Amino acid sequence: MAWRMVDIGTAMAAARAERAERQKKKDGDKKSRSGRNHGIEAFDPVKHVSKERADMLSMWLVILFAIVVGLMMRYAVMPAFEDSDGDLLWVLPMSLVFLIPSLHRLVMSEELLEHYGKGTWFKASFLLVFGWLAITFLLSNPPFGDIGAPEAAAAWTVVVVDGEDLVMTHDDLDGGDEMEFHLPEGQSSLNGDVWLLFGLRDNMDTSKATVSGTITLFDGSVHNLSTNSSHFANLSEWGGSMKDNDANLSWPTMLPHTEDVGTAIRLSTEGLGIGVHTIEVTFEEDGDPWHNSRSYTWKVIVKEYTPPPVE
Repeated sequence: MAWRMVDIGTAMAAARAERAERQKKKDGDKKSRSGRNHGIEAFDPVKHVSKERADMLSMWLVILFAIVVGLMMRYAVMPAFEDSDGDLLWVLPMSLVFLIPSLHRLVMSEELLEHYGKGTWFKASFLLVFGWLAITFLLSNPPFGDIGAPEAAAAWTVVVVDGEDLVMTHDDLDGGDEMEFHLPEGQSSLNGDVWLLFGLRDNMDTSKATVSGTITLFDGSVHNLSTNSSHFANLSEWGGSMKDNDANLSWPTMLPHTEDVGTAIRLSTEGLGIGVHTIEVTFEEDGDPWHNSRSYTWKVIVKEYTPPPVE
């Protein structure tokens, strides 16, 4: 038997050529196969157009449904459930999501229904929820409605008119809910007319808002309060001029916007004694569709004279 000597380089070149030939043949077989044989569904223009049309009609159906739900909630449900649990105003429209498939079956033709599935219901649910929220929000705020209660425009303050003197606090009141008066030596109470000053704000018409309140004195006695807006301008101008002359005095911003309305309430004509005095103020208005109200609790603390520490 005769042995033939084969060069290694030649053998490797032959192997590479054989592999290249097999790969070329394999690629040719793939190119000759159809898209369906590759697992790709054949494109059907008619079916594609029909599906796009079905999705478009579904979108408009859900938008119209969301508008109807929003109108129903704003003008029928919200006025009827003013004093009830507000959770119903969310649960009721959210539960209507389950009606989307039935609504499509009721309105759409069989030709369109075959294009709808779980993905359609999922997208339609989000469209219904956000569409209802947008319509309800639009119709519940100015100029179509008002569900926001009046509020204090910014900070508040208390001043005491003692003859020709205006007594102010040194506290910084921006954003606070209580303030302190420190009596001078030899004085047992704040003497004079005590006034509460603040700004009133509303998102529609401030003139329709009413202000009521009570003050509970340190001894537990309760007195009703009444507003006197005409005094606000004089007292605020007086206090502002004093603040300009004495940087240690506190005079917060009470009317940050031109549409805010200044309000003055007389707390007492006989001053305030030493102790904690609690003021409760309520702002109310007949909004649309609800009666809107907001309450604040503020405290005025009168402290007796404390001598400075001896160094």
